[in-house]
Amino acid sequence: MPTTLLSPGPVTTLLQNVIYALPVSRCLMYCDTAAATFEMSNTLAMTLPTAVTPDANEQMEVVGGFIRCTSGNVLITLKKA
Repeated sequence: MPTTLLSPGPVTTLLQNVIYALPVSRCLMYCDTAAATFEMSNTLAMTLPTAVTPDANEQMEVVGGFIRCTSGNVLITLKKA
């Protein structure tokens, strides 16, 4: 199954436990809920993933690598930082 590359701009639904490729440029990711939990990794196989959660403003900084949401489907928007 091909990996979807996320792009800055459009609102995107991340499906639970589906791996997405992040843009190589630094972006702010806005999430529709602060309770969402994500895992990020430098490899598509998600070896040694790092758990990350949005801050109180429902945003977090992302750059390169791969991401998946482990807490359910969420709406996100990426904006170049």
